[in-house]
Amino acid sequence: MITATSFRLATLTLELIERRKLSLERAFIEAIRRVGRSEKGALRIARLALMKFAEADYLLKLNGLSSIPLRRRCAFRVAYSLVAFGEASRDEIGIVKGGLLSSKLFSLLSAGNLRRVLEEERKLKPTERLSVAYSFPLWLVERLVARIGFSDAERLVKACSRRVLWLRINTLKVSRSEVLRKLRREFNVREDKDFPELVELVGLEELPPSILKMIRRGHIVVQDKGSVAVVHALEPGNGMLVLDAAAAPGVKTSLIQQLAENSAEVVAVDISRSRLSEMARLMARLGVKRVHLVLGDSRTMAYSRCYDRVLLDAPCTNTGAIAQDPALRLSLWTPPPIDRFRKLQLELFGNVVKRLKEGGFLVYSTCSLLEEEGESIMSSLRVEDRYRLAPEGVIGNPGYSNFSVSSRVRRLYPHIHRSTGFFIARLIAS
Repeated sequence: MITATSFRLATLTLELIERRKLSLERAFIEAIRRVGRSEKGALRIARLALMKFAEADYLLKLNGLSSIPLRRRCAFRVAYSLVAFGEASRDEIGIVKGGLLSSKLFSLLSAGNLRRVLEEERKLKPTERLSVAYSFPLWLVERLVARIGFSDAERLVKACSRRVLWLRINTLKVSRSEVLRKLRREFNVREDKDFPELVELVGLEELPPSILKMIRRGHIVVQDKGSVAVVHALEPGNGMLVLDAAAAPGVKTSLIQQLAENSAEVVAVDISRSRLSEMARLMARLGVKRVHLVLGDSRTMAYSRCYDRVLLDAPCTNTGAIAQDPALRLSLWTPPPIDRFRKLQLELFGNVVKRLKEGGFLVYSTCSLLEEEGESIMSSLRVEDRYRLAPEGVIGNPGYSNFSVSSRVRRLYPHIHRSTGFFIARLIAS
């Protein structure tokens, strides 16, 4: 049931996402701090609003109200989504009428206006219709259509409307069979066919209390299949020296040691002191050992050793993570600074690749659907002049066509692999 407090929290969450480009979780925590209390159901309301905000904005545009203040716009987005999804009737929304939701905005929530916006949507160009109907950035829809065609782009956009809840069993602290027994008592669990430590909670998008308890104990980790695929591509093993060049918050680092049974030695570098502090707590909770946390910039660090394995999961636009964090629908509504991310990725790669031992593996990955952060990076660096791209055993589809490296890199897609969108390239130093 909607309350004035839950409505206010959801409204403020959307405003913080748009103003500060925060994740849904961080924006919601900040909204609670500002309001001074939480309210059951408020986070779910904010999530629903992020799925419908573009349609709400389109209705405002049809009525000449595009220039209203951001907070009122966010309040209307919340109200519209509740009515459009059937979560609340127009009468129930009336409890917030007159405050954040003016009488004029409230009047737009009629059944006739909801029908009108759907009718007008159908008149839009196909790419614009997809963008408005699914609150998916238009510029990204157009980029996807150019690369994979309209049919696959439409499937991808629709797949991002639901979150696949993947859980990684942490075998450093508990057996796989024990966790599976516990999970199956309460949930419909599907074991992953590619990675034995990974399971899906079928039909759920939010974490139930019993799962949160297992997470706090370090028995399971919320980790997307794409993220797990990146670490498996690295093939960490016993006794190896591993560099994780952009390590925080440490979920991939912890899987490196899980696969190596805590017998590798991992140097984990990150530029953020606060994120490294969070990472230290995560390593302790998960029972991860032999990880050296280093505060530094991997673009310029002078490493004293060479490594058997190097992981560069580079900072990126996060265009592949929209299904996991619906706040990205809003924060990516205008194109991000792609050139700035690309420059950072090139600098990181150029420095860390020098520290790879002969015969060692380097895995470069980005949670991105953009060629500038994937195929173009590998092609522009002419990596095949010095290293061999080795996609054998790495799950995913070949990269985007018309690049020299296309057949030797991999892409994961939400509509095909039920994962975050990832680019993965594995190189072997010869």
